[in-house]
Amino acid sequence: MSPHPNHARRPDRHPSAPSRAVRARGRHLRRCAVALTGLAAGLALLAPPATGADRFLDIHGTATCDSEHGQWVVTWALTNHAEVAGTFGNVRAYPASRPLVGLPDRIQPGQTVTAEQRLLATEHSGEILLDVNWDDGVVTYDHHWPVYIKTHCAT
Repeated sequence: MSPHPNHARRPDRHPSAPSRAVRARGRHLRRCAVALTGLAAGLALLAPPATGADRFLDIHGTATCDSEHGQWVVTWALTNHAEVAGTFGNVRAYPASRPLVGLPDRIQPGQTVTAEQRLLATEHSGEILLDVNWDDGVVTYDHHWPVYIKTHCAT
């Protein structure tokens, strides 16, 4: 018995060829995948950074000789270049026996705060290290800056 004449005229009925509906569905799925990928990329650009890379705290130390007391007076200036306020934590000063005096607990965006450290006239370096707990939940660690004194402080 011969096959039905209409079967030979309809190539979309061939078992290995997908139907138009299947091909159309595949195109729609690909378009949706591309659209979702673009949407995800756009949202990733809008999301805040998960790191503290945009948290910049500028630290500078300036030493002046207090010859009356035989000490170097190091004035530390800390400037917040981030767009969020922060609280200082785990503040360390070196040499360890020379404390940092007058550093406030918090710093506002754009604000510069100062603190003072006194070194002996025979000491020629100092350093401060600190962490910042930013108000948006990010914590940045070990902000530091040394000061090297390359002259003498006479008494």
